[in-house]
Amino acid sequence: MMIESLRSDSNWAPYLAVLPQQLDSLVFWNADELAQLQASTVSQKIGRGKAEEMFTQHVAPLGLSNYDLELLHRVASIIMAYAFDIPEEKPMDTENSNENTTGDEEGDDLVSDSGEDEKTILSMVPLADMLNADAERNNARLCCDLEDLEMRSIKPITKGEEIFNDYGQLPRSDLLRRYGYVTEQYAAYDVAEISTESIISAFNNDIAIPGNQQVEPLSKVELDERVELAEREGFYEDSYDLAHPGADGPSIPDELVALVYILLVDDETLKSIQAGSSISSRSKLTTELVGQILAVLLQRRLQEYGTSIEEDESIVQMGSLSDRVEKAIQVRVGEKRVLKAAIQETESFAASNKKMRGPQNSVEPSGNKKRKAGETTKNTKKGRFT
Repeated sequence: MMIESLRSDSNWAPYLAVLPQQLDSLVFWNADELAQLQASTVSQKIGRGKAEEMFTQHVAPLGLSNYDLELLHRVASIIMAYAFDIPEEKPMDTENSNENTTGDEEGDDLVSDSGEDEKTILSMVPLADMLNADAERNNARLCCDLEDLEMRSIKPITKGEEIFNDYGQLPRSDLLRRYGYVTEQYAAYDVAEISTESIISAFNNDIAIPGNQQVEPLSKVELDERVELAEREGFYEDSYDLAHPGADGPSIPDELVALVYILLVDDETLKSIQAGSSISSRSKLTTELVGQILAVLLQRRLQEYGTSIEEDESIVQMGSLSDRVEKAIQVRVGEKRVLKAAIQETESFAASNKKMRGPQNSVEPSGNKKRKAGETTKNTKKGRFT
């Protein structure tokens, strides 16, 4: 793309002319502008240094003229914004050669919706690049079979109505990183990350919870065996995404609840799980103590941003902000709202603390409401512990 973009006689010239000369994605922001994102982890995913290292190692030694880092970042940003994952053609199964391979709707794949294990080819698709994208007004999707790519309507489209593609359920932080813009229509998909490192670090020290109680720190040996168990059970991750609660599930993911539960259980329960006992359902993992600890951890994460939602709203109302600062504020406010929703969700954690370690074992907390016989805890997330 770098070579073809500088050739006036390129066969790809008409397509390249449609693409933007420059995007406003985060790779083009300076340090002061990136600082406006505050504690958002999106600034750690830009990859500018890695891209420049690749250029230095693989492109610069070719001695080509008129190529520089600025052109590299422009081309790389366009690929990140406009490329699609096309399912790679599968070898013909001769034993089932009579199966339908003509590309009927049931056999076609939605582009970029392939399974995790399916091989894909990163591709530029001019047809798709003609369309704007919109999460709410999306009425078309790019589909492919073994031979063709088709932009298909997924809703009735009236004469004169604009056709919209869809980028998927991306948080606004990813919209900004990949495409250089944000919009309220994607606010419902905002996420906020909390690192496992910060969680483990907290358990190295006393954690204060309501009622002037302290949860004693874990030793390195105790932490290591609990982390090893979490890894074995498949719910240990480098970080966890919090989201707005809804039909897809609660704000706090099952895996994060399970990790904090494992860090808090008493030795007897820990040994039982290590010996092969199954992890309890989410309704039993959401003990009052787990909720209290998560509230503390999430509140600390929220404080890392430096300003409150109300302060951010006041800054916006004052006006005279640059376009990039406004975008950054939208991203950081969206993440703070997610964190607040997650903190509020912890208040509903009410399962018994009887298997938990710490001072709360001596007296059943007064705020722990007993469920009536037959009453269940609603959990719509299709996760590991439902």
